[in-house]
Amino acid sequence: MRNEGNDNRQGNDRRVGDRRRNGGRRFDLAVLRGGQRLLSWEDQRSQYWTRLLFCGLALMYFNFGGEAQVRPWTSLAVVTVVMSIYAIEILFFMWHARRHPHVLWRQRLTMWVDIAAATFAALADATLSTPGFLVFLMVILGNGMRYGLKRFGEAVVGCLGASILIVWLRLPDYLGIFSVSAIFFLVFFAIIVLYSYSLTAKIEGARAKLAHERNIDALTGMLNRRALNERAMQLLQSPEAYGGEVVVLFADLDGFKNVNDTHGHHVGDRVLVAVAERILENVRDLDLVARYGGDEFLLILPQTSPEGGEVVAQRIRREIIDWAQANRIDFNVSIGLGRYPGQGADLESVIASVDKAMYRSKQKHGGCGILHVDESALQPKAAA
Repeated sequence: MRNEGNDNRQGNDRRVGDRRRNGGRRFDLAVLRGGQRLLSWEDQRSQYWTRLLFCGLALMYFNFGGEAQVRPWTSLAVVTVVMSIYAIEILFFMWHARRHPHVLWRQRLTMWVDIAAATFAALADATLSTPGFLVFLMVILGNGMRYGLKRFGEAVVGCLGASILIVWLRLPDYLGIFSVSAIFFLVFFAIIVLYSYSLTAKIEGARAKLAHERNIDALTGMLNRRALNERAMQLLQSPEAYGGEVVVLFADLDGFKNVNDTHGHHVGDRVLVAVAERILENVRDLDLVARYGGDEFLLILPQTSPEGGEVVAQRIRREIIDWAQANRIDFNVSIGLGRYPGQGADLESVIASVDKAMYRSKQKHGGCGILHVDESALQPKAAA
């Protein structure tokens, strides 16, 4: 064990980068990052196949009608080329989604490409009652149902803007057929969009409530073990999307059983809440934090070096000790520190290595420190 006072001074002198405090943070299980819900590869694959289906239908629609189906400013050959490029874009994004499922910019870009393709088709269509407007409705509903209200609003703005552009560019044609039926078509379209927004809002609320009850630890407000494993699997499958370097901290309370035996379980619950608050105050939004067991907490820190992870561990440990002393409750905390990749093929392997280091330290020193995993032979050594 190194001298704790020296370690604390060194930790306080280190630059912490973009690590900031998020006091009272609670997790939104409907999203992973960026304020958007992330879908699995299987869900996205079905979306891309649907896009390819509509692309094929568009090619059939224009080609079966021949040149008469296309407005004079363009040609059937141009329309075929544009729709073929759109199909190639869909295939490329499908390939990219297979390799990197959770990329928000790709999902948003695909939506805007859909809007652009539908706009081009509507402008090229010689028929005023073009199916392109129905595609806009599908873009709005599809993005709203899958990605939530934020993406719903973005899709509405994009499709509404595209519809206004189409009507403006073809205004003489539309004025010639303006009728009561056209007015009612617009009214029904608006009602469908508004009703869909209301329905999406209710679904979003119910989904968020269910996700909270299913994935959040009721006492601490942290992720529970099951939810942590799910999100860690997503992160560790493509760590390069999160900065490439991932540090795992495993915190275990020392003397917690004595707290329950001496003060009662209500005080034990108070300790767990206080520990959770100190941990949450020292992590970022992109970090994953969970109550892993009764008095065990797991932190997964992307874009973090081992040195940065030790700074975080020292801060958390110092604040927990200060709280325990201020409240005259006798307990301490041991924190194991591991790294992925390099110290295990998966999260379970890294946790096992860290847990082994902590167990040996508690046997030898009684715990109460920051314990690193030896990277060469995965033999534990005390760092504090």
